[in-house]
Amino acid sequence: MNINKDVVAIENALDEFVRIGEEIGRKSEQIEAYEARKYVESLQGINNEALHYHIERLKHYRDDLMIDKARAETVVREAFEHYYS
Repeated sequence: MNINKDVVAIENALDEFVRIGEEIGRKSEQIEAYEARKYVESLQGINNEALHYHIERLKHYRDDLMIDKARAETVVREAFEHYYS
């Protein structure tokens, strides 16, 4: 029965790790799109402070997700170590 609990723990840890990685990818794509828009607006002489602020918020959120991903990776590693111990 413990093996099943260990397998479930591994699956849950991997699911969380993947979910966070996918969210990081989505935020990175949003940042790229907004930065492209900001670049085009800057060529047109438009200074959109709200867009700059939004990009910075997305970058901070992505940084927080990277920290969460590192923690999730540790949980995955610990789950595998427990399973194989």
